[in-house]
Amino acid sequence: MLYKNRTMPNDLQGLIALDKRLPNHHEKKHAVQKELYNCEAGYKGELEFDKAMLDFEPDYPYALLHDLYLHTNGNYFQIDSLLITPSAITIIEVKNFANKTVITENPTQFIKVYRNGDRKVLKNPIEEVQRKTKYLKNWLAQHNIQIPIESLIIFTHTNELAFENSQLPVKILFTYEAADYLAAQPITEHILDKPAIQHLAMKFNNQHKTYNPFPLLKIYNINPQDISTGVFCPACNKIGMRWEKRKWNCKQCGHTSKSEHEQTIKEWFMLINPQITNRQLRYFLQLPSRHVAQTLLAKSNLQLRGEKRAAHYILRKEGKSPIPVE
Repeated sequence: MLYKNRTMPNDLQGLIALDKRLPNHHEKKHAVQKELYNCEAGYKGELEFDKAMLDFEPDYPYALLHDLYLHTNGNYFQIDSLLITPSAITIIEVKNFANKTVITENPTQFIKVYRNGDRKVLKNPIEEVQRKTKYLKNWLAQHNIQIPIESLIIFTHTNELAFENSQLPVKILFTYEAADYLAAQPITEHILDKPAIQHLAMKFNNQHKTYNPFPLLKIYNINPQDISTGVFCPACNKIGMRWEKRKWNCKQCGHTSKSEHEQTIKEWFMLINPQITNRQLRYFLQLPSRHVAQTLLAKSNLQLRGEKRAAHYILRKEGKSPIPVE
């Protein structure tokens, strides 16, 4: 049973907003777009794996959770997908490596081979899985849970793999092989029954932390004054919607809406600052009226902090639902 769906990562949402608002001539534009490309590719690969796992129908109880972000002993670690069965927990690392990949021995390296023959050493996913296994063992020990941990690396591209290392400590498969392979794994020992699997899955879900890389401008060392302000039109993707007659109006395509400021406020929090004042809202939305700004803030499901000159707004914390997905 699926206990946690995958959603678009915060860093990807932030990079989309940053790329949209960063001028083409900006010195950091190329770096931002490169990181955006990598994040998009990784997320698309994970979604392909999730789709393939819809065919996962084992004859034993299980729990599947996508995109977990956990904390143990001062360390945060992210797991692409986690499978709980009666006899083991499997960490699944999903990689969207394009081009031919050569896996060498002594030392173990993953090398991307481009069509022109150029080669690039990639970050070793085996080391990533081993590090996450160590952290997960610590997490389980903190919760007095003893169960074997296994691992699996999934390649979402069906590109050529050349193995020069025949004794890898982690199994590597393509996406289309994952469901059948996992369903065929023998249950060697019944450590967890169905209620225990459900309880553990809900514990993982409740302990999940939302990864928050914001504000992104600090990470990329970008001056807030370099960011384009204003409200984007969702119909024509042009910036410059105006608040007139109690709604947003696009002068370029005629689209109107009463809620486009909500996405713009969200982008402020992702890019610039974890709090916003009336003055800052007027600046970022290009609003001339303090009273209109106050009304929009009040209706934006934000939490008010402070009074008078110290008044500012922050995002409300959203609760999590541990309800499994059929």
